[in-house]
Amino acid sequence: MKKNSWITWLILLAAVFVVVETNPQIVPKLEKQVAQTTKKLKPYLYLTKVNLEQKLSGTTTKTTTESQVGKATTPIESPLQGMTTSRTYYYHFKDNVPENARQVFLDAVNTYNATGLVKLIPGQGQSNQNSITFFIYHKKIANIMSSNIELGNGGPSALQLNNYAINTAQAGLNMTYPTMSVKDSVAVHELGHALGLAHSSYTNSVMYPVDQGVSKLSQADLNGLKKIYNK
Repeated sequence: MKKNSWITWLILLAAVFVVVETNPQIVPKLEKQVAQTTKKLKPYLYLTKVNLEQKLSGTTTKTTTESQVGKATTPIESPLQGMTTSRTYYYHFKDNVPENARQVFLDAVNTYNATGLVKLIPGQGQSNQNSITFFIYHKKIANIMSSNIELGNGGPSALQLNNYAINTAQAGLNMTYPTMSVKDSVAVHELGHALGLAHSSYTNSVMYPVDQGVSKLSQADLNGLKKIYNK
């Protein structure tokens, strides 16, 4: 999942950063702090840049109602398309997952369990049972001029036997930018991928590829789950 927002109040901070970065002799004693601040501000500076470019060009990232793929039913990840699979999953956390990341994933588990369409149970599970591994990783923005920040990663890995799939899935958060990635909306999105939901251009869907803070499943998301789990 990626982040593309309008943090315009950071324009002033960005200006200060540029002055200090290009003229370090002004504050020689603060060079170390500047370097640390630069690392922290990179994603926010990028977000401000994207927002300003969109405002100046008059463009927007939102799709029209007519072109929103998944408005009726959220698309399905290819490993689970046309397959039958169990609605029961066993989930566990990698040892290095911190408490704050565990909590948002548990919130996401509760969100999906509340639908009654899937049943997520803590535990490792057996080789013939569906499972989900929650993990964390670190990935920096390769280029500050890039238009996206990766907040998380997730998806199914299905062993297909005739028309039946055993899903060994994963869902992870990018802890390089924890203030943006450790959120219920990101966790619900990545767990959605693990359960078989693909990206949707429907802006009300939790599977919209840009984080909008949406953590409530839309009817289209529910329809996608029903299609996967034959409900």
